[in-house]
Amino acid sequence: MKQYPRNPYGYKVCYQEKGSSVYIRYFLTYTYKDAVTVKQGYIRYPPSERDTDRKLDDPRWFIFPVTRKEVLRGIWRECPF
Repeated sequence: MKQYPRNPYGYKVCYQEKGSSVYIRYFLTYTYKDAVTVKQGYIRYPPSERDTDRKLDDPRWFIFPVTRKEVLRGIWRECPF
């Protein structure tokens, strides 16, 4: 996994369900270390989908850096969960 050691904007933990090409953001954090910890917890104990509370179909978890464009659009004004 590629690290992004000096991203000043934070990191987002996203998942992709089996058979889907869409990444869905699930959690925001300021540090890479926290993002790795959250990702490991989600792999051990898979959460359900937020909107419909259904079980996720074989999710794959990813860590992406938050971009400057996302910050300007207000990503940190939203709920981080």
